[in-house]
Amino acid sequence: MEQSSSTWIVTAVAILIVPVLVFTLNRKPKRKYKSNIPWAPGALPLIGHALSYRHDPAKFLLDSSKQVGEVFQINLAGKHMIIACGPHIQRIVATAPESILSARQAVADIGFEQTLGYLNVHIGTDLHKGIVKGLWHSNASEHVAALTQSIQSAMQDEVESSLGKKTEFMKLVRRVLLRTTIDQFIGSFFLKDWKIDFITKFMKFQDDLEDVTAKAVVMPRVVALPLFLWPLARRRVALQQKISKRLQETSSLHHESSGFWLSDVKDKHHLDEIAELIVGLLFAAHKNPAIGTAQSYLMLFERASKEHQSLCMEESKHLLQNQTYEQVQERCPTLRRLCFETLRLTAHSIGAVRTARQPFSLGDHFVIPKGATVALTHISSSLNDEFWKDPHSLILDTSSEDRNQDLYSNDYAFSVFSHGVHKCPGQKLALILLQCTVAILLHDYDIELPETIPPLDFERATLAQRGGPIPSFQQDGALKNEWKKWLGRHSFHGRINVLARRAA
Repeated sequence: MEQSSSTWIVTAVAILIVPVLVFTLNRKPKRKYKSNIPWAPGALPLIGHALSYRHDPAKFLLDSSKQVGEVFQINLAGKHMIIACGPHIQRIVATAPESILSARQAVADIGFEQTLGYLNVHIGTDLHKGIVKGLWHSNASEHVAALTQSIQSAMQDEVESSLGKKTEFMKLVRRVLLRTTIDQFIGSFFLKDWKIDFITKFMKFQDDLEDVTAKAVVMPRVVALPLFLWPLARRRVALQQKISKRLQETSSLHHESSGFWLSDVKDKHHLDEIAELIVGLLFAAHKNPAIGTAQSYLMLFERASKEHQSLCMEESKHLLQNQTYEQVQERCPTLRRLCFETLRLTAHSIGAVRTARQPFSLGDHFVIPKGATVALTHISSSLNDEFWKDPHSLILDTSSEDRNQDLYSNDYAFSVFSHGVHKCPGQKLALILLQCTVAILLHDYDIELPETIPPLDFERATLAQRGGPIPSFQQDGALKNEWKKWLGRHSFHGRINVLARRAA
């Protein structure tokens, strides 16, 4: 009876949804606006530029820019966007006020009001921005030391919990930085002795949110809402309820061990509002720094010389011995350059999305029509040979004329943290997280990488990830030789990492 009932429900849903999908795929695209901005070449019927973009986003965007100019339109399977690809056009778009080119409306339009909640779309960004900026007005070196110690503790917890288990390197780093973010922003009390594996639950929620957004953005709203956005909204609300309950259970500890973010908001917002804002905070604060950290480590051994590997190892030792703001900023030049170069090479293909609230002139007779979606591409700046000589190379020589340090301060050459009125407020914090975490990986742990590391993958709306998993085994020093013997008897096609606590 239950099976036939389930079959009936599935059939009913299919009857309702399939005609809508068939109609959507076969209808001619209905545009809300007309624009004199040129189209990128090579569009296919129905899917537009989706295949070309997915195959190699950076190449597609750069090639399109060279053929039709630094501003053009693309069609990603029905989602039309205007792409600002060159520095001149990007500056015009990035400095336009929210009242004209709206970031809030753009993220609401792609479903974030459902998936992240109203507060995170309309209040959260400005709230987090003010708190993070204020962080550096106090003793910066104290914050660096606290972050470093928190990362070390989180790394130890994660490695010990996965001792002898097969895990994935980038996921491990992400768990460490999510744990660190919670510890520093919310408080060490939040995860302590909690029976729920919140780290795993939140990471799964965020990954599913990214998948849902990618699907919903190319579908009619009437289909996307019931099929993808509302179900994920219900999961977010359930997650918020767990967070709210946890904050209530541990309320006596807030005054003793609250992180800097929670200390700022706890007396200004209701508990349920704080829970919703925490979802947005963790969503924004941990994943890209974690990807950048893992990629920095991988690129050091994948692309850098032995000399620069040794320099990074030595600088890591000094950083961990002297955990000050000056040490991070000025006395680890090779390690810092590694993080900058990695971020440049893994920059978002498309980011900083805006919706035009009124017609907006770009000069040269081009006008963004009201209602159009505009996006900045960051990877095109990163690989622009007008700025960067040999742009695809990782160059860690800080004296090289090919990589003048001033370029990393030019928001339109190095645009990883965006630019203009919506520039990321967490740039300083993110770079410190990257440097300190890479230093800990280099100094405190032995890591044996596989012979072949999967290539960069720009498909997700994050920094570039990898085109496949990077499995690893965690082990304590005493077990290292035994594990190597075991590994020698079992073939994994060279894709085994060994992560071990480095001997003191």
